[in-house]
Amino acid sequence: MKVDLSGKTGRFARRTLSDFSEKMLMLLADMSLEEISVQKICDICNYPRSTFYNYFDDIYDLMDYCWTVIVKDMNLDEYMKIPVKDRTEGIFSIMYDYLDGYRPQIHKILSKNSLNGRCMSSLRLFMRGQIKDIVSRCPYTKDFPLREDVMVDYYAVTVEMLLEKCFLEKIPLNKEEAVQSLRFLLGTIEKEAHRK
Repeated sequence: MKVDLSGKTGRFARRTLSDFSEKMLMLLADMSLEEISVQKICDICNYPRSTFYNYFDDIYDLMDYCWTVIVKDMNLDEYMKIPVKDRTEGIFSIMYDYLDGYRPQIHKILSKNSLNGRCMSSLRLFMRGQIKDIVSRCPYTKDFPLREDVMVDYYAVTVEMLLEKCFLEKIPLNKEEAVQSLRFLLGTIEKEAHRK
C-alpha cells in the first residue's frame, strides 16, 4: 500500500480509503474479485483512476487493505486484556463473534468467490499473518519445546482451519464445537509447555 497507515492520515485520505474499502466489500457480494477492475471501483466511488493509484498498487492491494480494516474493526488488540492462560480461546472468540455478526455477507461473498479463488486466498494469507503476529508476541511461545516459528505456524494454521470450518463449510461447526476442538488441538500443547 502506498499510504503509511501507522502515521496520522488526513480527513480526505481517511474518507477516500473508506470509500474504496466499503465499495470493494460491497462489490464482492455481487462478483468475484477477479471480475473487479480498478476502473469499475473508481466508477462506483466516483474517483479518477489516479486517485486509486495514489493509495493502491492494484485491486489486490485494495483487497489487503480491506482485510486490515476488518481486523481493526474486530478489535483484536482486546486479547491483551485477557489473562494469558485464556488468550487462545479469547482471540478465537473475538474472531468468531465478529465474523458471526456478518454471516449473511460472508455467504453472499462466498457465492461469488470460490474457496480456491484470489479473494479467499488473500483472506487466508492475511489472517494467518495476523495470527502469527499475535502468537509470536505471546510471552509463553518461547516455553514450547519446539522452535518458535514451528509453534507460530501451527497456531496460525489451526485457528485458520477452525474458522474455515465455522464459516466456510456447508455444515459449519458451531462455536462450542470449535472451542472444544481448539482446547484439544492447542490446549493440550499449552498444558504440556507449562508443565515444565
